[in-house]
Amino acid sequence: MNTKWPGFLRKLGISLLFLCAYSGAIPLPGQGIAQSKGATGGMGVGSLIYSECKTLYTWTGHGSYTYKSFLSSGLGLKFLGGNIDSKNNLVNQRYSVFAKFMRNKPEYALFIGPIFSFENTDLSALRKEFSQIGEENTEVNTETKCSDLYASIGSSIGYQSGGGFLLTPSWGIGFGQNLDLTLKGTLIFSYSGLVAFNLREQFEKLKENTENFWLSLEYLASMSRNNTVAHNVILGLSVGF
Repeated sequence: MNTKWPGFLRKLGISLLFLCAYSGAIPLPGQGIAQSKGATGGMGVGSLIYSECKTLYTWTGHGSYTYKSFLSSGLGLKFLGGNIDSKNNLVNQRYSVFAKFMRNKPEYALFIGPIFSFENTDLSALRKEFSQIGEENTEVNTETKCSDLYASIGSSIGYQSGGGFLLTPSWGIGFGQNLDLTLKGTLIFSYSGLVAFNLREQFEKLKENTENFWLSLEYLASMSRNNTVAHNVILGLSVGF
């Protein structure tokens, strides 16, 4: 009696072993990682391009903790700076607090969750901003067509969603979508796509000291009032413990 598996059953078994071996190691948009438990962090540098305005430079960073395979939360920071035209420059820091509800499977991870963002750490200024919800901003600089896009948009509340897919032990892809409603009544919609490479699989030291370590290249497009579109390209690193 022949006890060998048929060819397709052997391939199925190998595939299942592969997926189980790499479960919980899936890259996500925004330098995120899907883990079953533990701390993760990410950072990225890149450029932001809008129409005929000059290119701005961005730095992003975040830290989060996964309590269970289906729930995580964390804090984020985005720094934006540079000359927007011949007369004006911009330096801006935007903070965020978020939570993610996950569906974490061996071959993919999906998430959705709320996000609250603000650009001021002064509590009295934040209270003033909430008291002026819906009021028009009359301080926008009209000397440049770029100033309206890059003027401070204030606090916003919205949601983020997306997912990641593990293609091989070394390669993953992901996508994301955000919707933010500012307290000034402006909707900002963005979507992103990324490709990621698993550096942890290439170095023994990373295997010994981390659970995940991904290098990613992400493209993000943001659309706001008057259908204006800003293009963002970010090179990022993500680490999990």
